[in-house]
Amino acid sequence: MDTTNPSSPPMLWSLAWQLLGKAAESGDGALATPSISTVASLQVARPRVVVLRKADDQNCVLTCYTDRRSVKVDHLNKGSEFSWLGWDREASVQFVGGGPTTWASEAEHRKIFAQLPKHSRKAYATVSPPGSPLPDAGTGLPSRWEDMDEAETDYALANFGILKTRLRWAEVLKLDREGNTRLAANRSDGDEWSFQYIVP
Repeated sequence: MDTTNPSSPPMLWSLAWQLLGKAAESGDGALATPSISTVASLQVARPRVVVLRKADDQNCVLTCYTDRRSVKVDHLNKGSEFSWLGWDREASVQFVGGGPTTWASEAEHRKIFAQLPKHSRKAYATVSPPGSPLPDAGTGLPSRWEDMDEAETDYALANFGILKTRLRWAEVLKLDREGNTRLAANRSDGDEWSFQYIVP
């Protein structure tokens, strides 16, 4: 197989995107909740788990939702890229990749937010930014949250954000008792990928 030919990517690459696409669509499985890492000014990686909302295999873009006030956004504004890590136990496949991350359009933000039911807006509706101190254990939501109707939670749109990572590098690791396989993928500023099998 010609692993440098972007028109015929290795089977392991195709498998990884099949798993990612299925996880994003169904919301099920470990790949549906991968971790992403960003780097702060001290160059210390900070990971957290997110929900994979979309896996675009044509453009190799991974999408998640976030609170615009979160630490990851601060890191992003300071130049950090996003690195993604997911593990599918059933398939014994690990996927890791990263690249520049940008916001979706405001039109897309409004469209998606309008589809979110009240309980799904909680993550973006806290009074203070994520990570703010609380006097006691609590949600950080307005005190009358349970009595608010959905329209009253529209204010959370200002905090809701959709982030898209256009992968510029990735690795896929397939574990197998007969022998593990690891594939590295990289692309330049264009869309053309190059593939190289590497030592697991």
